[in-house]
Amino acid sequence: MALNQAPQRPGGGREGPEGAPVGGRPDVPWRLAITGGGTGGHIYPALAIADEAARRLGPVEVLFIGARGGMEERLVPQHGLRFVGLPVSGLVRKRPLEVARSLTTLGRAGALALALVRRFRPRVVVGTGGYAAGPVGLAAAVLRVPLLLQEQNAVPGVTNRLLARYAATVVVPFAEAASRLPRGCPVLVAGNPVRSGIRGVERAGARQRMGLPPGGPVVLCMAGSRGSAVFVRLLGEWLPHLQPGTLVFISGLAHHQAAEAALAGRALPPGARVRCVPYIDAMGDALAAADLVICRAGAMTLADLAAAGRPALLIPSPYVTHHHQEENAAVWARAGAAVVLREQDAGGRRLGEEVRALLGRPERLRAMADAAVGLGEADAVGRIVERIGALAGRNERG
Repeated sequence: MALNQAPQRPGGGREGPEGAPVGGRPDVPWRLAITGGGTGGHIYPALAIADEAARRLGPVEVLFIGARGGMEERLVPQHGLRFVGLPVSGLVRKRPLEVARSLTTLGRAGALALALVRRFRPRVVVGTGGYAAGPVGLAAAVLRVPLLLQEQNAVPGVTNRLLARYAATVVVPFAEAASRLPRGCPVLVAGNPVRSGIRGVERAGARQRMGLPPGGPVVLCMAGSRGSAVFVRLLGEWLPHLQPGTLVFISGLAHHQAAEAALAGRALPPGARVRCVPYIDAMGDALAAADLVICRAGAMTLADLAAAGRPALLIPSPYVTHHHQEENAAVWARAGAAVVLREQDAGGRRLGEEVRALLGRPERLRAMADAAVGLGEADAVGRIVERIGALAGRNERG
């Protein structure tokens, strides 16, 4: 089921944690609580796990607990799942007064999370990272509900590292991540769960659905679910050096106006075209249509690239906690699946030179695509759900 669809599941929608905590439906055999959010890198794995759990483990009621005001508050109900938002915010890279406020709300979120888990009575709690996962994971530990953590990056995030000591299983994308967890954690190396609709999309059909030319190079440029001011700046610098063909630039909702302003009235080199969009739901089509993808090195972006088999030019973000994107990009570079360009080196002229060089060597692009496929796990989400089923005492199809 594609994540841009909104299946009509019973109980879909937002529910506030104030007042009576959320209870489970008596007509559903078992319940699964999922927590995480803040970015698409935490949200999309959770949605993929929810879909696969329903497919493999029979009727299951899912409650998604995220951060109030986060991306998940919009995306999860669109997917047809019940959503509860907790009043949480981050502590990293904040001023002392902001940290104090966050700690105050964190205590309140912890009490609400405990009430939610106690009332909902899930068989298993799944955490995919993000600030909301902290209080919910701790509530699972207090109530002795099996906790499965799914870590997307080579360097585990703060929340998952803190919760790992309480987890029944920590799922990691590759073995390097396991060495950075507390000693003795039960680890499953399974890759990252990929949203449906990414694998096996045919190029010609994808270009037709997107209204792109059937021939000629297509470059897809994106900076994750939120977009990036840095990528918008690069777009403006890159325009005089664009290669012939089509550039599809996904700006992110918050940066779309700035991206359009960067394009306004600018003359492009002969044969170059730019399509600037704030967001693309059908990411499988966007990836299948592209000859080359320019992007950050977030774990779920890379998982999508591996599933689609796309060569990449990676510009890892130097601003994320613990520099995990640089670690992710290094794994891809060592495998020969990507060229890595540091942000401080990624001016418009340099970017244009790199893209032209790659597009001029189709055999290298094919080798990079093959290497990307080798970095993916064909059934990562299936292996994760099998472990959830074992923790819940469930067999496939209930």
